Amino acid sequence: MVELKVTLGPKGQVVIPKIFREYFKIYPRQEAVIKAVDNGILIVKQKQEDPIKILEEMAKIATERRKGKPFNYNKREFYEQYNKRAKRAGL
Repeated sequence: MVELKVTLGPKGQVVIPKIFREYFKIYPRQEAVIKAVDNGILIVKQKQEDPIKILEEMAKIATERRKGKPFNYNKREFYEQYNKRAKRAGL
């Protein structure tokens, strides 16, 4: 296991070293989870939710609000758009 020494800033902030950010694909503004463990703290990358599940839930709500008229979308087009934007964002 690799260990690196880091210093707390004046506000208690810790900078995650670049080598770890790149290896674990952690990007600016991305959320992480901090857990208390027996011998210290553990920083864990937050799990990404499946964008299709989120979109399907939104479609279900939209259908209910549209009084039963279905809300349709094309999965292939959605994935193309999602991948294009993720690539542009460096994800």
